[in-house]
Amino acid sequence: MKSLLVFRPLNLLIVAVLQLVTYHFIDFNHPPINKTIVLLIAASLCVTAGGYLFNDWMDQSADLINKPEKQYVSSWSKGSFWIAYVCLTALGLGLSFIVSIDLFYYYLLVVLILVFYSLWLKRLPLIGNFTVSLLAAFSVYVVYLIFKSQDYKLIIFYAGFAALVTYIREIVKDMEDIDGDSSAGYKTFPVLAGLGQSKTIAMITIVFVLVSYGNLLLQWTMNQFKMPILGVVLVYHVLCVVVPMIILLYLTYKSRVKSDFTRLSAIVKYIMATGLMSMVFY
Repeated sequence: MKSLLVFRPLNLLIVAVLQLVTYHFIDFNHPPINKTIVLLIAASLCVTAGGYLFNDWMDQSADLINKPEKQYVSSWSKGSFWIAYVCLTALGLGLSFIVSIDLFYYYLLVVLILVFYSLWLKRLPLIGNFTVSLLAAFSVYVVYLIFKSQDYKLIIFYAGFAALVTYIREIVKDMEDIDGDSSAGYKTFPVLAGLGQSKTIAMITIVFVLVSYGNLLLQWTMNQFKMPILGVVLVYHVLCVVVPMIILLYLTYKSRVKSDFTRLSAIVKYIMATGLMSMVFY
């Protein structure tokens, strides 16, 4: 059972909830759930789980140092890995084909990007981070591509939010994994430029997200709701997103060692979840 943690069940749950919330709460003009969104989510989970498995298999040398206590894939045989990876990917692509030929092509491209990421892109400075950020945004935007009934401006906002917060987390993860990545010969930004400049990039991105999110509250939310609902919405945004981001900014500045960056990574996950769940208000 422990080896199944290679599929990141919590991350998969976040993807499933995110796509379901995107489908339902940004457009009330369709049923709360139907066959198409179920198939889309199932395809997303299969492709994502396959990507996690492929990445961990290719990343074993670095992970021996970065996370020795989480070497879940090390107990797998090469045959087991390939069978699991091919089955998950084929199932994901098959389910996407049932939804539409367009979704099949989208997810085929995602599969290829994930392979290139694991083999090459993640070893390069910032490019791998940017790639994962785009995939996070796509997990939101693909719902619009299939249903085309969601509020387009909100989709763009939340896709952008997902991309930027994921970008922060990817930089934090690279800082957390600097020892193993350096040993494995990866040329991530922290390995090449050091923790100081990496923290600066992360902090600049955090400030940009804070300003953008604040703009949403002032110009959008204030015009959408009346009291007392407006008060509830504002309290949620401030306490569950804005305040944690300010804390994240401060702790990023103060972080020095691996355990500090591990804590930052958990905070970023929390902000991602609470920020995207704010869709329920719209």
